[in-house]
Amino acid sequence: MRLFNENHKKFRQRVREFVETEINPYAEEMEKNRQIPRTLWKKMGEAGFLGLCYGKEYGGQELNIVYSVILTEELIKSRCSRGIGQAVVTHNDMATTYLHQFGTHEQKIKYLKPCTTGDAICAIAVTEPDAGSDVASMNTTAIKDGNHYIINGQKIYITNGYYADIIITAAKTDTKIQPAYKGISIFIIEKGIKGLSTSKLDKMGLPASDTAEISYTDCRVPAENMIGVEGSGFRYIMECFQKERLMLTLFSLASCEKIIQETIDFCRNHSLYSAPIISSQANKHKFVEMISELEVIKTLTYDCVQEYLAGNDIIKGITIAKFRAGELVNKAARICMGLQGEHGYLRDNVAARACLDARANTIAGGSTEIMKEILGKLLGF
Repeated sequence: MRLFNENHKKFRQRVREFVETEINPYAEEMEKNRQIPRTLWKKMGEAGFLGLCYGKEYGGQELNIVYSVILTEELIKSRCSRGIGQAVVTHNDMATTYLHQFGTHEQKIKYLKPCTTGDAICAIAVTEPDAGSDVASMNTTAIKDGNHYIINGQKIYITNGYYADIIITAAKTDTKIQPAYKGISIFIIEKGIKGLSTSKLDKMGLPASDTAEISYTDCRVPAENMIGVEGSGFRYIMECFQKERLMLTLFSLASCEKIIQETIDFCRNHSLYSAPIISSQANKHKFVEMISELEVIKTLTYDCVQEYLAGNDIIKGITIAKFRAGELVNKAARICMGLQGEHGYLRDNVAARACLDARANTIAGGSTEIMKEILGKLLGF
């Protein structure tokens, strides 16, 4: 598509070679251990795949978001599709984004640079047990105490939260101000700080990516660890949501493409009543419907990438693309599993695995229902 030029194609090939040598041979081990080895993070940093869009003084490559698109697509299509894409892209394009966009030079040197070299893993902690999509209703507090803030509260469903060295945390510095969202600020929390505890959650899918519950009990954080301006956290979160939802949409599309292609290959090479499964009109039509819907959503998503590059608002487009892509990958997983019969029900089958993994695509970063609510408001309903 017109989004990619020759340099992008060369970069894609470089990522594919890295995936083939450094990820695919260890995919089963990572999923079994429910962890991405630190050595792999370091290798990705050395290869220049972390902090692609950040300044070179902070260890980045000063590239644009198209390179992040390519990296995301290729990681999702790897044999370790069950988590590595989520972990790396959360680190690269969601959590460290707050440091890059709103942090000071000193914060970037101290915290962002280790994230681009693979020496540190980063997470973003916003969601709470009683406050998910309604960010303004969060209960975690950060009370000023001299040159520090005392943080108390709880976060949950945090990708990279268990193994993270740096947790970008949203908390209320003013619990009385109205509207409530004006009281939210963003802090850099370092692993090992007194009062911070994390526990790994047992998910039904995406085993290689850790998801955590985080507790803050009188965590004493230096005031200099606040990112940006006090009380501006809600605005920062809303700005970063556009990029986050763009990357999550790419997760769904790349996964869907992988599921469909592997099922096509299976249906071409396996027969029913002495004819290839794919030769049935009904089966061909199933593939045509899935592929046509995939291409429509992908075109919209790539248009959003171009608009993002131009600095334009993509809320409407990416809201549509995210919920449609999330629902499509779940539908495709069920259809493709059925097309493969008994083989589709095996644990190692890509469609069967996707049935467990893809449900997260309709939840993370804003559920399908929340996306529809946002779109309804944008349409004036």
